[in-house]
Amino acid sequence: MDFSLGISFRLIEDGQVMSADDLHARAEVFQTSDKVYGTSDRSVAGLITALIAAQKQKTDLFVQRVDGPLLAEPEVELSARVWLQTSGTTGAPKWAGHEMAKLTAAITQGGSKACWLLTYHPFSFAGMQVILSALIGGHTLIAPPEGADIAVMAQLADRHQASHISGTPTFWRAFLMSAPSGLSLRGVTLGGEAVDQGLLDALRARFPGAHIRHIYATTELGVILTVSDGQAGFPQSALGDRLSLSEAGTLLVDGHDTRDVVSVENGRVRFRGRLDSLVNIGGVKVFPEEVEAYLSLCPAVADARVWARPSPITGHVLSAEIALAPGADETEVKVYIQGLPRASRPVGLRFVEAIARAETGKKSRAEA
Repeated sequence: MDFSLGISFRLIEDGQVMSADDLHARAEVFQTSDKVYGTSDRSVAGLITALIAAQKQKTDLFVQRVDGPLLAEPEVELSARVWLQTSGTTGAPKWAGHEMAKLTAAITQGGSKACWLLTYHPFSFAGMQVILSALIGGHTLIAPPEGADIAVMAQLADRHQASHISGTPTFWRAFLMSAPSGLSLRGVTLGGEAVDQGLLDALRARFPGAHIRHIYATTELGVILTVSDGQAGFPQSALGDRLSLSEAGTLLVDGHDTRDVVSVENGRVRFRGRLDSLVNIGGVKVFPEEVEAYLSLCPAVADARVWARPSPITGHVLSAEIALAPGADETEVKVYIQGLPRASRPVGLRFVEAIARAETGKKSRAEA
């Protein structure tokens, strides 16, 4: 485990500002004998302190993200890695170990100073990427209180003039409704969910000077690819030795089945949805994610969540929550939905002020 903490790094958390020197001083007295961080102290300052101490002591660091009993250590030889927990949304949480060199491979030191807003859980892979980007680059990192809502994050971004923000597409749709008019971002990063063209276009319109990219990554495999050409999906030319397609149409990474179903159209690989979210509605297979992507293109829709529920007649039907764009009318959405094939039309609509996010920052596919 090896990384260099930028001397100009600053952490803003709980109204306090900590420098690189402050964090190094804390690390001098930090004990990593139990190798586990996150069972009591859940702060970002504590996590950074643990990272520095583990590096100095050349020990593995296990970052306990999920509440509950500690997971058993993996039955492999330990070698000074950072171990992160998967979220458990698609199965039981498990440890995924990363060499620091792998975690920091795409991070550069120096350059224009930036101010990052942390929107992900700090103990997640995406959160760790943001923290390390700010640490190594010598930038400023804004750490919101645990469980902070979009409004609080928008206030922090405005108060400290954030220049770079990374978040899920669900976060960005909500943030666009709350973003202060004076906020001008230089960097916009999306990850954790499939990105639709409507959201990319909306972000370009709101932050015309920003470098916009979306990242495909998993806790187990790390960063797989980065796309910054302004289009949803990724170029077909990226398919090759590392990326390939299974017979079921799912994306394989180094032979590992991601369970993400994709299609190849006009030289572009586009994400359709998760294999486990595919439902049969009256003999027609439907991805709720594709219906959400369609709804996102409606000018009256700020965000949407679509899920399936059982039906004794058709097998399943779709329901949807809709957050309206400012000044929009429900009738516009109801008319727009008629453009969908019959099987893909949500039969239950609920209009809400905002779409709820899970702890991961993503939408839940469970019935509300």
